[in-house]
Amino acid sequence: MQEELTPLQQNVLDRYKRLARALHSLDETFKQFNASNGDNVTAESVLGQIREIEVKIGLVGTLLKGSVYSLVLQRKQEEEAKRL
Repeated sequence: MQEELTPLQQNVLDRYKRLARALHSLDETFKQFNASNGDNVTAESVLGQIREIEVKIGLVGTLLKGSVYSLVLQRKQEEEAKRL
């Protein structure tokens, strides 16, 4: 005796289903990671590695923004020099 679901209920169930798949996939990824690196890998060491990567990505982002800003200023100066 299954009642029909409203579209909202079906949407919520679909989202839970996708979340469950994503969590299972993440769990499998962690299992593969632990298997390839030995079982002595701790969550703290993984977090430390992720933090190092995050810092490096932040540095690259800052350098990229600085380069783009420098390029924009350089082009603006060149345009102003052509006008004079």
